[in-house]
Amino acid sequence: MKQFSGRRVLVTGASGVVAFPVAVELAKDNEVFAVSRFSDPEQSRSLEQAGARPIAFDLANPDLSALPESVDVVINYAVLPPTHRDAYEVNAGATGRLARRYRDCESFVHGSTGSLYAYQGERPLREDDAYGLHASAENYAASKIAAEFLLKHLSADYELPTVIVRIFSFYGPRGGGVTQRIDQIMRSEPVSVYPGVRNVHTPLYEDDYVEKTIAAAGIAKVGAEVINIGGTEPVTTQEYCTMAGEMLGKEPVFTENSKAWPIWADTTKMVELLGPNKVSIHEGVRRTIESAQSRLNTSHHVIGEPAKAGR
Repeated sequence: MKQFSGRRVLVTGASGVVAFPVAVELAKDNEVFAVSRFSDPEQSRSLEQAGARPIAFDLANPDLSALPESVDVVINYAVLPPTHRDAYEVNAGATGRLARRYRDCESFVHGSTGSLYAYQGERPLREDDAYGLHASAENYAASKIAAEFLLKHLSADYELPTVIVRIFSFYGPRGGGVTQRIDQIMRSEPVSVYPGVRNVHTPLYEDDYVEKTIAAAGIAKVGAEVINIGGTEPVTTQEYCTMAGEMLGKEPVFTENSKAWPIWADTTKMVELLGPNKVSIHEGVRRTIESAQSRLNTSHHVIGEPAKAGR
């Protein structure tokens, strides 16, 4: 992993499934400002214990004076679901405000999403494929497309080195789409699959997405580098659920649900620029099962399917 140390790093969305472990890892060797609304105070305490500096702040607020005046690296993983009244204000507007405030930083890493591609057939999606409004997540996709366009222009205008990482199926002990489905199997609940097509995904376990996020800061460029971040083992929902079921001694039950189409990443560029993954699907599933007792109860794992609180 291309690591860095001794930097001042701002991490937004720091209580979330993705940004929390990134902030914890970076706090080992850097001064980390961990920004979140922190609806759960325990998240703030955990970050502080890890060596980060939690800042309770709502990025819908246009006044950024509560944030540090300058940092070396920004990792912008703050996001709101499409149903939230401030979704566009945070997903797009705050991205622009952060880029403007930290226009002199060394690297701006922006967390985008694979959901900004429409379904384009049973094939992996490349970085140069067309934008689209992913079924059942149209507002979310639109807000993230807006953020990408805005950031590309600001990167050029401010000469701000930027990298846009399009996230595909991140999961781990704290949550994610794969995690939700594993938990459904543990509770003997049916798992949704989309009818008529292969339900292929490219899941990426926490250890790898933390490493890839930090390494991405090293490939930022003016005008914005765009890169898919996902697993290098394409796997269907049925395949990894069957794998989990064998480990749990349970037979997964599937139910058809046409809310959204499955999408998966072409990770050729990621491997070339950031290196291969280290955690296999089988190993990631095993670790996720073993970590069930530490699962977040409030995570929204799959668009359109909020996670249940019970375990």
